[in-house]
Amino acid sequence: MSEQNISSLIVDWGTTNFRAFAISADGKVIDQVEHHLGLLQVKNGLFAEALQSVLEPWMPSYKSLPVFMAGMVGSLKGWVNVAYAETEAGVADLLNKAHKFSLPWGPTAYIVPGVCHRLNDNVYDVMRGEEIQLFGLAEKENKVDFHAMLPGTHNKHVQVSKGKITAFRSFLTGEMFSVVSEHMLIGRGLDKKELGKHTDAFIKGVEDGANTSQLSATLFQCWTHRLFKNLNEQEILDYLSGMLIGNELRALEAKHYYLVGGSSLCERYRQACAHLSVDTTIVNGNDCFIAGMNRLSREIKNGII
Repeated sequence: MSEQNISSLIVDWGTTNFRAFAISADGKVIDQVEHHLGLLQVKNGLFAEALQSVLEPWMPSYKSLPVFMAGMVGSLKGWVNVAYAETEAGVADLLNKAHKFSLPWGPTAYIVPGVCHRLNDNVYDVMRGEEIQLFGLAEKENKVDFHAMLPGTHNKHVQVSKGKITAFRSFLTGEMFSVVSEHMLIGRGLDKKELGKHTDAFIKGVEDGANTSQLSATLFQCWTHRLFKNLNEQEILDYLSGMLIGNELRALEAKHYYLVGGSSLCERYRQACAHLSVDTTIVNGNDCFIAGMNRLSREIKNGII
C-alpha cells in the first residue's frame, strides 16, 4: 500500500461494527480495515483511544490524515451526539449539522449527522448512516428523484425528491425475524442452515404476509403449516422470512425501488418485490457509502464547513 497517495480516512462506525477506508485524492479506496469495535465495545467513552488503537498499526501515517465519520458514532450513545438534519434534507443540510473537532493527535475530524423525519406532531423516524448511502446512490446513478429501500435489521423505505430526502419510514423486519426465530416457540429447534434454500416456501410466506393486516395471528401459521404437513420443518424459516418481508412490502408506494445493501438480503427483497409486481435495482451498499462520504468530504474540503 502506497501511503503517500492517501488523502483522508473514512469511518463507518456503528453499534456493533467498525470499518475504516483509506481514500486517495481522487476518491478511490486504497485499503480498508474492519473490526468488531462497535459502540458497545468502547468502554468509558474512550472513542479517541479506540480509534487510535485501530489506526496506529494499520496506517502509520494516520496522524496527518483528516477523518470523516458517519453512523451511530454520532448518536446519543456515540462519541458526540450530533443533532439530526430534518427532512427535507440534502447534502448541504448534513454539512451544516456536521460536528467538526480536532483529534488528540492533531488532524481535524468530522462526524456527519443522521436525518430525522416528522411523521406527525409527536412522532419521528430517524436514520444514521443510511443517508450517506442515499446521497452516494444519487451520485452513482445520477438521479435526483427516486425511491429506495435499505434492507437490514431495520429496513428503511425512503423517498428522495430533487436531491433531498423528503420522507422515510423504518421497518423492524430483520429484528423481528431474529426475535421470532430465536426466542419464540414457533422458531424453536429450526436449523438456520436451511434459510435461503426453499424459494417456494419463501414466496408462499410473501403472499401470506402481503395479504394480512393481522400479522401476529398469521405468524401462527408457521406452526400450523408444520403441524398439518403443508410445509416441512426445513421450509419454515424461509416461510417466516417471506411472511415478514411480504407484510412490510404492503407499505410500498412506488413502482420502482433501488435496493441498497448486501447482495444476499437484497436478492430476497428483489424476489419478494418481483412477486408483488414491483420493479427493483440492486446497488451495493458499501459502494454507495463510499460514494456518499466522498461527496460530503469533497464539499468539506471545498470550504463548505
